Amino acid sequence: MDAAREVDADEIVCEARRESLADLLAFIDRACARAALDANTAFDIRLATEEAVMNVIEHGYAGGTPGPITLRIRHDAQQLVVTVEDDAPYFDPSTIRPADPDAPLERRSVGGLGWHFVTQLMDQTRHERRHPHGNRLTLVKRLTPDS
Repeated sequence: MDAAREVDADEIVCEARRESLADLLAFIDRACARAALDANTAFDIRLATEEAVMNVIEHGYAGGTPGPITLRIRHDAQQLVVTVEDDAPYFDPSTIRPADPDAPLERRSVGGLGWHFVTQLMDQTRHERRHPHGNRLTLVKRLTPDS
């Protein structure tokens, strides 16, 4: 197989609790290291994934029993893709009011800034409803020779 077409993939499944965050982020760190990403690209992927995972933990399963969260990583020479899946009630991110990071603190509404970071740090974000319940968030970071 052509090295440029080789795909590396991996998966971790944890209970969506704060205590699982270190394991989930270590999984992302190992994937970025295996992909030999530069520090800035790895930071962007880690931060966007951390925000998505914390949203599932804090909001997705809020008030209920924590369920599973699955992270999948797939990368090839052109891109690294992180998929975050949960069994939480469906959430539509288009309902998040866009954050204005330039607004004075006293005029900013609570929430939305994390999602702003996710969409700014990654080249593509795609949210889907999973059937019969749950969410799938796909985060794509395009790779360049400098990545």
